Amino acid sequence: MRSPFSIPAVTALALVVAAPAAAQTQQVTPTQQAPDRVAPAPVGPTPTDISAEARRAQEAAAAGRAVEALDALDEAAIAIAEKMPLTIRRATFVAEEPQGYGVFNPRDSTSFEIGQPLLVYAELAGQGWRRSGDIFRTDLVLDFELRRADGQSLVAQQAFNTIATASRRRNREFFLYVTYSFSGLEPGDYVVRTTVRDRAGNKQTAFDLTFAVRR
Repeated sequence: MRSPFSIPAVTALALVVAAPAAAQTQQVTPTQQAPDRVAPAPVGPTPTDISAEARRAQEAAAAGRAVEALDALDEAAIAIAEKMPLTIRRATFVAEEPQGYGVFNPRDSTSFEIGQPLLVYAELAGQGWRRSGDIFRTDLVLDFELRRADGQSLVAQQAFNTIATASRRRNREFFLYVTYSFSGLEPGDYVVRTTVRDRAGNKQTAFDLTFAVRR
C-alpha cells in the first residue's frame, strides 16, 4: 500500500567542531528506515570521588599557586566527565553557523519555509577519550530520524556522519553544528531527533528539536 506521505529526496549535511580540532563535513542520502530505538541514558552519573583533587586545589589556591589549583580542578572535571552520562547541555536552532563554543546566534523562530535548511547547534558533555600515546581521541557517530509531530517516522539514517578528533588535551568544550536539508516536506509540524553515539566512552544520548514547515 502506498504511503499517503512520501519524501522524494532527503539529504543531511553534518558539520562538527571541537575546538581546537578542525571541522569535518560529510553529505549523504539517507534511506527511509528508522534507526534502532535510542537507549535511555543512565538515570544519573556514577559517583565520583574528587576529594583528593579538591584538596590539592584548595591547598594550591591558598598558597597562591593558581595554575596548580586550576590543574587540580581540571583533573576533577575530567574525572566527572568520564563517568557521567553523555549529555546534551544545550540544543537549539541557530540563525547562522556558530563561530565557536557558546558563540552562536539563536534563531528567533522554529518555523521554516519549504526547503529551508535547519541549522542546529548542540553542546555536548561527558564524551569519552581514547588515549593513544600522548594523544586523546574522540570517536562519535551521528544518527537522525525525522518524525511527524504525531510520532510517525518519515525518514532516518544511522551513522550519517562519524566524527573523530585528536588532541593533546582532553578538550571538554565540545559542540556539534548540524545542517539538515529536507526536501518534499508538506506544511506541518515535525520533530528531528539527533542521536550521538560515543564509541570511545561507550555512551550515547539523543535530543529532539520540534519545528514547523510553513508555506
